[in-house]
Amino acid sequence: MYRFTATGRVALAAALALGIVTAAPAADAPLTLREALSRTLQSNPDLAAYQYVLKAQDGRITQAGLRPNPRLNVDLENVLGSGDTKGLDAAEFTLGLSQLIELGGLRDKRVASAQLEREGLDVQGHVARLDVLAETARRFVSLVGQQEQHRLTHRAVELADKTAVAVKRRVEAAKSPEAELDRAAVALERARIADAHAEHELLAARSDLAATWGASAPDFTDAAADLYQLPEVAAYPELLAALERTPDLGRYLTEARLRESEITLALAGRRPGIEVGAGVRRLEENDDTALVFSLGIPLPFSDRNQGTLAAAQALRNGAEAQRGAALIKARAQLFRNHRELLDQRQQVTALRERALPRMEAALKNTEYAYERGRYSYLELVDAQRELLAVRNGLIEAATSYHLTLIEIERLTGTAASR
Repeated sequence: MYRFTATGRVALAAALALGIVTAAPAADAPLTLREALSRTLQSNPDLAAYQYVLKAQDGRITQAGLRPNPRLNVDLENVLGSGDTKGLDAAEFTLGLSQLIELGGLRDKRVASAQLEREGLDVQGHVARLDVLAETARRFVSLVGQQEQHRLTHRAVELADKTAVAVKRRVEAAKSPEAELDRAAVALERARIADAHAEHELLAARSDLAATWGASAPDFTDAAADLYQLPEVAAYPELLAALERTPDLGRYLTEARLRESEITLALAGRRPGIEVGAGVRRLEENDDTALVFSLGIPLPFSDRNQGTLAAAQALRNGAEAQRGAALIKARAQLFRNHRELLDQRQQVTALRERALPRMEAALKNTEYAYERGRYSYLELVDAQRELLAVRNGLIEAATSYHLTLIEIERLTGTAASR
């Protein structure tokens, strides 16, 4: 049985770092969490689409590194006038080339800014992969929980059927009223309806999990995991330290660096460059040819980048403020999740080790007493209902434990369990 511990725990960050690849399970074979995460990394539609975002940015980096093309200049003067400039008699024809020379390392700064934007997209992609893997893990745990719920509804049908048989014997022996036979039959029918509904939910949970890697239908039967094996969570100080290194907060640092680069680019853009040129001029009037040279220098009467500079500075300061706000929220959420996890462990321990064995024993004693006429039908049904309620509470508490652990791992970007 696969467990949520050791190499099998959610370990979202480890899954990303290792780039886990496993063979697809055989048809109708149980699916492990590691296999589910691996298949999601390989085939998730959202992750596949994000690769095109990165490729688009690679194109922008290439574009940022291109030098300006030379410019061909053609001038024709003193034509189609009057007097001496009539027709083409005094025409002056100039053919020249000019080139913009960027100053202050403008091209390098442009490339650096585009590369920093690519780094930011890489971080966002890492965050997206964590989100997708976390969702896969949630659906896996939900499927395991639904499997346990389906087993529980099966148990409820078995108990209701067993009760119906016992009631029939007592009615035939004239030890119970005939109305109890009808009540037992209705209870059995209701248990079967609940069991059918649980089967429907189980099929939906399988389909939801398969959808995380783009499959139209699941090619596995069950999720192989022990829901009641609860891994120990790391100490809260360790989780808090990991929180500050999470990609979710790291992207704000990357964004701040990008804005710094944009500020540098905006400052360099105040001096866009000079344009130099050379060419040949034909003087039709005296049939002479001469060389011409040109120099173009922008006149900085006003700063044309002041708005861009102010925007970049505001965005840089905003990124720093957003990181601080996000860190405060993340710390509060981590504390809440950590406390919930400890509480859920206590619930599972109490239900599994103390409440459930006692309810099993109580039901057995009640069944024995009912067979001998010492307990009523209502007391038997009540004992069954209490046992099923304890088992249902155990399933919900164990499922919540693993889901909360996934939230902690997603929040910290690391494997929170030991």
